[in-house]
Amino acid sequence: MNLEEIFTMQKALDKKIANKILEQDKENIETKMAIALIVELAEFANEIKTFKYWKIDKSTDREKILEEFADGIHFLTSMAYKTNLNSEIKLIFKSQDFNLQLAYTFKIFTKLLYKFNKRNIKKAYGLYLALGKLANIEYEDIIQSYLKKNAKNYQRIEENY
Repeated sequence: MNLEEIFTMQKALDKKIANKILEQDKENIETKMAIALIVELAEFANEIKTFKYWKIDKSTDREKILEEFADGIHFLTSMAYKTNLNSEIKLIFKSQDFNLQLAYTFKIFTKLLYKFNKRNIKKAYGLYLALGKLANIEYEDIIQSYLKKNAKNYQRIEENY
């Protein structure tokens, strides 16, 4: 999956964010990015609801799902270009079962806390895109939800969010 447009836009957004954040907030930035990515994955999973075995009503809001997925794309893309990863990302399916794929994705995202490198980021991105595919998120959905969230993030920067 070619995400060159997203990579280009994310670089510009990150440059703008870097100009706003305090110097002390730049410390341990890779750890903070990995934590943020894990949180976004949890928020995405929470919107999908497939792991909620105890719940009878598992109705979902597609817009919220797409927004949470786009949040993960933002962080993964920042990590990817930071390590010079190519914008052509191959989907990595470990399972056709959403919850098992989710578990594999959590595992590699957590690994980024202590092994933040190109290889693990490439794997993380591929697993995440495959997870999206299992949630019926197509390429065009990714682009559109990213564009929408990107605009929202620029607005937040202007409002000192």
